[in-house]
Amino acid sequence: MNDPQAQQAIGEAGSTGETAVLKSLGFPAMQLVSGRLSIADLYARDKRCGVYVLRFRGGEYYAGQAVDVSRRFGNHRKAHADIEAITFQPAGKRDLDEVKRQVIHTLEGSSFRLRNIAHMSVVEGERDLDALITPEEQNAWLEGNLLPDAEGAVDDPDLRRRYRSRFESFRQTGGSEEASLLLGLYLQRCLPRERQTELSFWAVSCLPTTKLLYPDLRVLYRVNLNMMEVFTASQSQGQNGYSFHLARSPLEQEWGEDWPLVLEDSGLKVIGDLYAPGGHDQASLFASSAELAFMLLEYPVFRRAARLMNLRLMRKGPTYYAQFHCFDLAEYAREVLAREEAVEGQST
Repeated sequence: MNDPQAQQAIGEAGSTGETAVLKSLGFPAMQLVSGRLSIADLYARDKRCGVYVLRFRGGEYYAGQAVDVSRRFGNHRKAHADIEAITFQPAGKRDLDEVKRQVIHTLEGSSFRLRNIAHMSVVEGERDLDALITPEEQNAWLEGNLLPDAEGAVDDPDLRRRYRSRFESFRQTGGSEEASLLLGLYLQRCLPRERQTELSFWAVSCLPTTKLLYPDLRVLYRVNLNMMEVFTASQSQGQNGYSFHLARSPLEQEWGEDWPLVLEDSGLKVIGDLYAPGGHDQASLFASSAELAFMLLEYPVFRRAARLMNLRLMRKGPTYYAQFHCFDLAEYAREVLAREEAVEGQST
């Protein structure tokens, strides 16, 4: 999948088209299957495990994996009458996930319009988020404009009570005020209409249980969008640290291929924790102090990178973590930020 041919085809997709890009990925030419209910005759029974690409009328595509591509096609056909063509390449069961991911990233980078959601950086078409924030408003916010938000926030009394004791424990933790201020800043600067989109499109968990995975690390809170975390405050040996998941492309545009070195020279750590919902255009950073985290939230390029990732995730769909949302923590973070802004206003 790292063949130089594939990289060359990405840049040439607009001129050489579908066949060149698929060929670079190891696929044969598309076979027309309009009107077919089965493709059992196209692939031998012992050679049906692999990765496939469907083409639909209208020029959209879907990349998938299957242990038996013939059966998988039958399921697709029941749901989608507009399948026009298919191409398939065999792959071992252990390799299916990785091969599919590489195919999706290459097709997306070649400007193929994909119906896939997982592994995609950008999801096109009408989305649930559009009912709260129009696409025009989303673009304006992405460019740095402020959007009017609701005066109050959503609430769920039962859910609030569920995590009240955790919030009280958080308040008793050293460094909680600093972490709350950073959370308030993040919500204000990196989420569109954060009050209106709360619970449906983002959630913040308070003191989530992570000891089995990280026995020496205590997670104070975690902001989740769609199926992944985007901002986490953690504590190790009494010291707070903050991790951010964001789009990589704004960083590359600002500093070129050496962007990791630039950020590491500033004291930040580039970490390799990447998630499928974020697509190929993502990066993960760790700030080992509040000062570094504040610096990131003040920097326009970083805010754009965070906004770009977050908007893409919100367009993919609602958060899967609403049941873990801590209303008290979100409200407290806003209160701490408001107090800080009031003090700064008096000093100026």
